Amino acid sequence: MGVDQDKVDKIRAFADRGRNLEKQYGDSPLSLDAIQHYNRRLDDTIQSLQDHVKRQEDALRKASHMASNYIKGFITNVDIATRQQLKDEQDDLEDAKRIHEGLRARIQRIKREQSENSTKSPSELADDFVNAERKKTRALKSSSSKLRKDLEQFIDEHLASQLAAEDLGGPVVGDIMEVPDSTLEAGYTAHGKPKKPKSSSAQNDDDDDPRQQRIDNLLRRQRGEDDDGSNAAPRNKREAAAVAMRELINSLLESGTSYVELPRESAASRFLVRVKVAQLHPRDARRIRLIDFGRSFED
Repeated sequence: MGVDQDKVDKIRAFADRGRNLEKQYGDSPLSLDAIQHYNRRLDDTIQSLQDHVKRQEDALRKASHMASNYIKGFITNVDIATRQQLKDEQDDLEDAKRIHEGLRARIQRIKREQSENSTKSPSELADDFVNAERKKTRALKSSSSKLRKDLEQFIDEHLASQLAAEDLGGPVVGDIMEVPDSTLEAGYTAHGKPKKPKSSSAQNDDDDDPRQQRIDNLLRRQRGEDDDGSNAAPRNKREAAAVAMRELINSLLESGTSYVELPRESAASRFLVRVKVAQLHPRDARRIRLIDFGRSFED
């Protein structure tokens, strides 16, 4: 197979140039400085290539690490979301089971009652109904009595000191969980800060404080100015606040859905309104009543 003459001529020309360069370097060889300069340039070129390759490897390694972390985080988030969804569905299933069991028990009870009632006379059915209502009434009274005792215990042990502090110009109920009696006796400044315990000579300085006067007046009424002396008089401002709260709650319970006239605004009334237990009259802030939670059921 023949070779193109053009290619042969190029090969010969390249060989001639190589021989000429070899002859030129043979006649005038490179100096030591030129060789060292060439070697330095070659080293710099090789070092630059190595640095470039290293940077690419570092970038690739960093990208791989970030991708790995992202994948792990994605898998973790999906796993957490899946577990939460599974837990929610299990809770829903348990609720559905309880509802189903309750409905089935109720259906069986109704069927049993209907079967029993079919054999009873009207007078016997009436007696059974009256007895059932009496039993419900007794259970309701017992539950109400226990609930009231628990409420009074909560007022005495936790709420009373906070109510007294708010009435004295201190923190709002809920801001501070425990307020000692010594702090209540010392009172609060105009900025709501606890006062330092005072000596007996400074006791009369509180006579001009209207908030202090309200507490003192309540204490005096409980100690002897009231006609009913069956209850022990409160010994301090915390107990006085507890008495005031219990009296307000009793008045609201006795009045039902009717409004109660407040002798004055107090921390107790503000607290009941704030926690959505009671509501003020829309046009008279001195009248208050309990929120009728059961109205929708009665309707």
